[in-house]
Amino acid sequence: MDALTNILRLVIQTLGWILAILVVATPLWFLVAALGTKLGFWGYEFGLGWMTLESGPLLVLACAVSGMLMAILLVAYRFTARRWFGVVSLPILALVIAGGGYGGRVVYDGLTVSRPFLLDVTTDWVEPPHFTPAYRARRGGANRSLDYDPETAALQADQFPHITSLVVEQDPNSLFREALVYARDQGWRIGTASDSAGMFEAGAEGLMYGFRDDISVRVRALDDGRAQIDIRSLAQQPVHDLGRNARRVEQFLAAMSGEAEGGT
Repeated sequence: MDALTNILRLVIQTLGWILAILVVATPLWFLVAALGTKLGFWGYEFGLGWMTLESGPLLVLACAVSGMLMAILLVAYRFTARRWFGVVSLPILALVIAGGGYGGRVVYDGLTVSRPFLLDVTTDWVEPPHFTPAYRARRGGANRSLDYDPETAALQADQFPHITSLVVEQDPNSLFREALVYARDQGWRIGTASDSAGMFEAGAEGLMYGFRDDISVRVRALDDGRAQIDIRSLAQQPVHDLGRNARRVEQFLAAMSGEAEGGT
């Protein structure tokens, strides 16, 4: 029995060091992948694709297997030596981290399946809000085109038929200023803004991976004295946005609605 206890002690000590490294390295790996992408140290293909979606699950699996094995060995040692040895909370922490990793991946995969691959959302499919040449120049040439692809209109009409132009019983200038205030409150980076043209352009950036979106808002006066507001939001990177741009448009329309009715 003493020999078995000594073997268990040696294995637990070795596995404990491995598990301690995994407990620290696993969440740090995902954090570095996200922040490194956001700060521009590498592209999303490396940060999201390889580090997070390809290599990340292997670390999570190693954390889960090591945590379960460590728990079994600790219980075995408890029965042979009649006392605990090692940090009992370590395998519990490892399993919690592994559970969080698997849970996050399940949520991500579920969103990619349940949400359409629609990276360009607008309230006006016929004449979407445009982007000025100055804004196009600031984006550089490495991003997706700002030209609207009419083929996306059919997908949007099928998945988000409620996203259309908004007509409001409000002065156009007042509505434009209200839209600008909302954009600033949301943390959008305002680019070109013209009261006379009734339009402004903005950019938005995600918290972790820093995925960037381009936004254009347009307000027009109607002949009957009302105002029509349109918005377009599109992802710069060709990566599934998990419904981010559609959600942004929906929230914008809800904030601007007041006494509103759907327009064309």
